[in-house]
Amino acid sequence: MDQSKEIKKQIKEITQKLEQQPSDTDLLSQRAKLYEKLQDFGKALNDYNQVLRIEPGNMKAGAKAEMIKETLQYQNIDIYADTNLYKDPWEE
Repeated sequence: MDQSKEIKKQIKEITQKLEQQPSDTDLLSQRAKLYEKLQDFGKALNDYNQVLRIEPGNMKAGAKAEMIKETLQYQNIDIYADTNLYKDPWEE
């Protein structure tokens, strides 16, 4: 079986469990890790933020959320934002 299909199957199972136990931070964290494996960082971040709403002091979820925010920020850098095309890129 394809690995992404297996991960999606696991996500579906965890989502069904979360319908019964929506405040289970362990399940939310597990699902967030699976979303990370699929590189669906938006959904992973949503799950980590939900964990932080339930457990504000959860250091692991906080660190993961910050890491994902940095990853998303890095992925969305506009390399063409500076219109000065004649500037030497090595001089800042």
